Amino acid sequence: MLACALAALAAQDVAATKPKPEPVRLVVMVSVDQMIPEQLDRLAPWLHGGLGRFAHAGRVFPRAALRYGDTETGPGHAAYGTGCLPRTNGIISNDWFAADSRDSLYCFGDRDSRALTDAGVGESRASSPRNLRCDGAADRFEAHSREALTLAISSKDRSSIGLTGRKADLALWWNKQRGGFQSSSWYGTELPAWVRASNAGWQERLPFAGGWNAELPGNFEGSGTAPDDREGEPGKSQQRTFPHSVPPRGAGLDEKGLERLASWVYDGPAGDVMVCDLALAALEALPFGQDEVPDLLALSLSSCDTVGHAYGPTSVEVTDVLLRADRELGRVFDALDARVGKGRWIASLSADHGVLELPETLAARGYASRRLSGKEIGDTFTAARNAAVQRFGQDFCLAANWRGLRLSPSAMAAAKVDPREVRAFYAEALRANGGTWLAHAVTWDELKAIARDGAPAPDGLIAMEANSFDEERSSDVVTLQKPWCLPGNASGTTHGTPYDYDRRIPLVFLGAGVEAGRDFREASSIDALPTLLELAGLPVPASLDGRVLLTR
Repeated sequence: MLACALAALAAQDVAATKPKPEPVRLVVMVSVDQMIPEQLDRLAPWLHGGLGRFAHAGRVFPRAALRYGDTETGPGHAAYGTGCLPRTNGIISNDWFAADSRDSLYCFGDRDSRALTDAGVGESRASSPRNLRCDGAADRFEAHSREALTLAISSKDRSSIGLTGRKADLALWWNKQRGGFQSSSWYGTELPAWVRASNAGWQERLPFAGGWNAELPGNFEGSGTAPDDREGEPGKSQQRTFPHSVPPRGAGLDEKGLERLASWVYDGPAGDVMVCDLALAALEALPFGQDEVPDLLALSLSSCDTVGHAYGPTSVEVTDVLLRADRELGRVFDALDARVGKGRWIASLSADHGVLELPETLAARGYASRRLSGKEIGDTFTAARNAAVQRFGQDFCLAANWRGLRLSPSAMAAAKVDPREVRAFYAEALRANGGTWLAHAVTWDELKAIARDGAPAPDGLIAMEANSFDEERSSDVVTLQKPWCLPGNASGTTHGTPYDYDRRIPLVFLGAGVEAGRDFREASSIDALPTLLELAGLPVPASLDGRVLLTR
């Protein structure tokens, strides 16, 4: 008994002398688009900047994975930014079929918002968070205090908007037509002066004047980087290697030349540089972390995705992009230490989705991986539609893609047929005709029963599909190709399925009060926001689908 009492007193003394962490004054949410968790491990010896801080000083969750089926950029950033599954936040895919129409709707499209550029509010439509069905990160900070600063920057509008929610002070994304960053009239009528000043000099700050050359370390053995010329990469052999050309720049560019250069920034490695440059400008111009109210800075680096789609996750190109991202984030984190103060800011790292390795590389390793032709997929849908004509006297399909089809409610009503029966028929016809490539075809009704009514899912894949369900926005039949198969791409790769390779993501927390190491609990990107709110001392709403992983 005496020994136990002495031990308890000693523990109390240690706790009493252990310094309490300073209050968190800034939360930084970082997304690296299409980053698979293996990247941090394979490149760890060469990461010395921002990604290096996460890898070496962060709390890493190696088993982190998305918990829903449609693994695209819009849903990925909305899940990370809201702490909720797509079935809750409503952003179920990058695009979905409009109700009773052949049209496709963009996840953050908004017919009432207009582009906000250096010239002010224009005539062209812009994006906004209007389609979100729940609050996001910025809303949570604003609910705590209207004095909170909330800002998001990315090359992509769906990334910037998805990370912050409906009430961000400002969300910025790259202008692919003219360069520089733009926003939406949702956020105001004029870009701040510091954004306009940064936009004015973007060409002068743009690196890669002599082309895009790989800057890999000299001793790079054991990094797991693939050869710089692989089957499945775009272009012909010996023409898809470094160095890569860069469009001309300069004051004399015409409209087409300017658009070509701006698009190259978006599609290549320079996008991350521009995002981090603007983040540094924001830290200079705005008082982030300078008062007692916690602020939010959200950054999404898109180059890993735009380059990865073309070359694959272990390519020299993606490797170079990640090493550059490490250096760029290092500049931002050094500025945070200097301006906000070490121990006064915390950060999270995650991704919106994973990605499939190039099918040619996987096939060489013995996987049943191949590219699916548009004809093979199209023939299956054509056969199902023809079968519907035989059964019902007409085809009710309005639109289809490799992830499903949309039927016409008005046509079914006019024909006096039961939509549930029609959906089941199309699903069965697809399964009967898609044996070479189709893994499943699941109806709207089946997914609703699982997502809303508590019905058990027949397998894990369909459970994930149900987490991407929305009554208004989901397709009538959701389809999925067999694993390791890539639909419709003659080269490169993509994502978008509930398979592990598309769902596995990094999840890391960094900062004062966060103990470094590996945590092998199951986790997901929806756990990031509740954990950050808890670490920042802010209320964690019970309505979130994610959970708190760490406390201070």
